[in-house]
Amino acid sequence: MYKKILILITLLLFSCDSKDNSILIVVSFDGFRYDYVDYVDTPNFDFIAKNGVKAKSLKPVFPSLTFPNHYSVATGCYADKHKIIGNQFYDVKKDAFYSYKDSKTVQDGSWYGAEPIWVTANKNNKKSATYFWIGSEAEIDGIRPDIYKNFKPMVNPIEKVDEVITWIDSPINERPDLVMLYFDEPDHSGHVYGSLSREVLTQVEQMDATLGYLLDSLKKIKIDFNMIIVSDHGMVDVSDKKIINIYDYIKEDAFEVYGRGPFVSLKKNKQNAEVNDKILNATVYRKEDIPDRFHFVNENTLDYLVLANYGYMINPNKENLIKLPVVGMHGYDPDIIDMHGIFYAYGNEFKKNLKIDSFELINIYPLMCKLLNIPEYKDVDGSIEVFKGIFK
Repeated sequence: MYKKILILITLLLFSCDSKDNSILIVVSFDGFRYDYVDYVDTPNFDFIAKNGVKAKSLKPVFPSLTFPNHYSVATGCYADKHKIIGNQFYDVKKDAFYSYKDSKTVQDGSWYGAEPIWVTANKNNKKSATYFWIGSEAEIDGIRPDIYKNFKPMVNPIEKVDEVITWIDSPINERPDLVMLYFDEPDHSGHVYGSLSREVLTQVEQMDATLGYLLDSLKKIKIDFNMIIVSDHGMVDVSDKKIINIYDYIKEDAFEVYGRGPFVSLKKNKQNAEVNDKILNATVYRKEDIPDRFHFVNENTLDYLVLANYGYMINPNKENLIKLPVVGMHGYDPDIIDMHGIFYAYGNEFKKNLKIDSFELINIYPLMCKLLNIPEYKDVDGSIEVFKGIFK
């Protein structure tokens, strides 16, 4: 009788382990515009689409920049709630600046709001591992991922994949249930060479090859997984002929100017300071008039938001800018289709060869929670309802 009970317990444990053996892998290709796969051969993205789910496009949150959107994927919240309202921004209460270039702010959990998926996973006894995901270097609510990497540039994509595979190919009690992997292309090439440059399309091909290498590596270790593939935003070309000098429209001593490029925020130096609201090729919003759909207004939103039209760039300096430092850019209104990224889903949980409509990337957090079989953070903006019909 005792032996039978032991066998039964062993079988039950084995059954639990088998279920937990399926891991979730989330991959981001920064700046991978929704239509890039239409311009070059991408056999591995095509394989995922044929054997999984592909969205028409993935709509970013405002502002359509890297840090706000990766953190929106992680939290299921808009920027007003998760507090990362730009790659760089001024915090009114702290009287300090957050910058993606400053490791002290990047790694300081006090800047981050909401609850990222690795924190939710930890609270539900799931292990997580992140490779360069925005927010994962910081201790948030007292928690970091079980494995994480502090960002450094120019890491070979294959090296990233190889290290992630070592995490996954670990004993089951050490193996992460959630792995999040970030690649900085084709975004970097888009900025330097333009949105549809030969260099960008070459990077699209290389990222496809990297995806193929990841899939082959997973096949070799025979792991059960579900995979979500995303990008944070798209890319548009900008021009030296499309520069807006903000000081043509405001008095030099009347405002502090924060930001550059697609949008700037203005903080009054004088109570009665006003902005010329007829800025050519841009829209001027008072804080109280910023559209609700931007979900941008919180305690750090300044007095004015000036948002450039598609392809225009705002110069925040008093001197006239003759040449832009980039050829491609993003950060514009998320409704612009060229700001949209990609979404694919592949694995045992998903239907095959299914095309779905565009949706906002805030909905990915609830999807990750479902796949990890854990409850959502209580105050997310996204919804699992977007994904009705994609599961087997």
